[in-house]
Amino acid sequence: MRNNNYLLSMIAGMLVISCFACSKSIDKIETPASSIPEQGGKLQSLKTRPVTTYTYTVKTTEWMVDGTNIPAGAIIYIPAGERGALLLKNFKGTAAAPILIVNQGGRVSFTAETTASYVFKTQNCQYFKVMGNGVSSIKYGFDINGGNIGMTMDYLSSDFEIANVEVRNSGFAGIMAKTDPTCDAATWRGNFTMSNVIIHDNYVHKTGGEGLYIGNSFYQNGVSTSCGTVLPHDIVNARIYKNLVDSTGAEGIQVGSATSGCMIYSNTVKNPGISPFASYQNNGIQIGEGTGGQCYNNLVKNAPGNGIIVLGLGDNQVFNNYIIDSKAYGIFADSRYTPGPNFQFINNTIVGSVLGGIKLNSETIPMNTVINNAIIQSASVQSIILKSTSVKLTESNNYVNTDVSVCGFVNYAGDDFHLQPSSPLIDQGANVLSYGIKFDYYDAVRPSGTAFDIGATEY
Repeated sequence: MRNNNYLLSMIAGMLVISCFACSKSIDKIETPASSIPEQGGKLQSLKTRPVTTYTYTVKTTEWMVDGTNIPAGAIIYIPAGERGALLLKNFKGTAAAPILIVNQGGRVSFTAETTASYVFKTQNCQYFKVMGNGVSSIKYGFDINGGNIGMTMDYLSSDFEIANVEVRNSGFAGIMAKTDPTCDAATWRGNFTMSNVIIHDNYVHKTGGEGLYIGNSFYQNGVSTSCGTVLPHDIVNARIYKNLVDSTGAEGIQVGSATSGCMIYSNTVKNPGISPFASYQNNGIQIGEGTGGQCYNNLVKNAPGNGIIVLGLGDNQVFNNYIIDSKAYGIFADSRYTPGPNFQFINNTIVGSVLGGIKLNSETIPMNTVINNAIIQSASVQSIILKSTSVKLTESNNYVNTDVSVCGFVNYAGDDFHLQPSSPLIDQGANVLSYGIKFDYYDAVRPSGTAFDIGATEY
C-alpha cells in the first residue's frame, strides 16, 4: 500500500535538487552495430535494433539529463564508477527505436541517503530501456543504493524495460513504476495509460517497503486530492519476471491497477514483510486492486503473512507456484472490485502455511476454481478454507498431506522440486488444458505421462 511519507520525502528531495544547476552535451559519434550490447528479456533484440549515430555519455557530475533533443534510438552510456542520484526526463524513443540507457566499462554504483526522494528516476519518458548488461561478465551492471525510493519510473513514463539492476537499502520501495494521480488531469485514468512495463532479471533486497511496487493500490476508490477524488491510471501489458527479491520491509512484489495483459512469473521472493509499515503489509506477492492476468512459476518463501494475496479483477489465474513456510495462508483471496468471472488456483504446491493452504474470502466472485494443488501442512489446520457458504467453489484433485518428504522431491531443502518416480503426485491430477495450463514450474510440457500431475512440477 501507499506510504504517505513518500510524498513528503519527494517534495523535500525536489527542494534540495532545485538548488543545483545542470549541464549536458550530446556527442555525435558513429557507433558500430557490433559494439551495442545484447539485450536480455523478451523485447526486441538489440542485434536487430536500428543503429543510431547519436550517443550520449552522462558525466559523473550530472544529476539530471533532459532528453528533449536526444533522438529515438540513441544510446545513453553511464560510465563505470561511483556517482550520486540521476534524473532522466523527456526521453522519447519509439517502439521501433527505443532509447537505451546502459552501463559502460563496468559496474555503475548510484548512491544517495535514504532521506533523498530517489536514486534513479525517470520523468515523462517513453520507449526506453535501462539495461545493466553493458558488460557481459557483470550480472547487475547498475547498482542502486539508498534513497527513499531506489528506482522510480514516474510522471507519465511509459513503455520501458528495466533489467540487470541491483537495488538495495532503500527507505521505502526498491523499484516503483506508477504516476500517482494529482490535480493535473494528465495523470488521471482515461487520460494516461502506462503501457508495456517490462521489469526482469533484477536483484532487489533490503528495502524498507515493497521490493517492486508497480501501479497504484487504490484502483476502485481513487485518491483524495485538493481537487477531489481522482482515479489512478491503468497499466496494460506488464511483464514482471525472473526478479530475485529478498528481505523487504513490506511485500516482495506488489502490482496494482494492471487491468490487462499482466503476467507475474518466474520470480523468487524470499523473506518479504520483515518490517511492515502497516498491518497486513507482510505478504510475498500481492495481486492488488484492479489487477488481472496470470501469476505463475514463482517461488515464495518465508512470508510472515500470506504467500500470495489476490485482490484482483476476477480474471486472475494463479498456477505452478511454490509457496513455502508462510506464517498466515499460502494463498489468500478477497473480492473487492471484482467484475471478472473467476479466481483460478491450479497446480500450486503450498508447504507449511501456518493458518491453512488456501483461504477464500471471495464471496462476490462467480466461481473460485481450486484444482490439482498439493497442500502440505499441519493436520490441525484446513487445506481449503471458505469465509462463508456464499463462496462459490469448484474443487477437484487436490492432494493434502502433513509430511513433505512423502511428495518425492529430488532435493526439497535445496529448492530442487523435480519429482522422483515414486512421487504420489504423478498422474493424479485433473486435465486442465481447458484452463490453458500446458507447462509446469520448470517449463516442461504438461502432461508428460498418462495424466496430469498434482502440484507445480510435472514428472
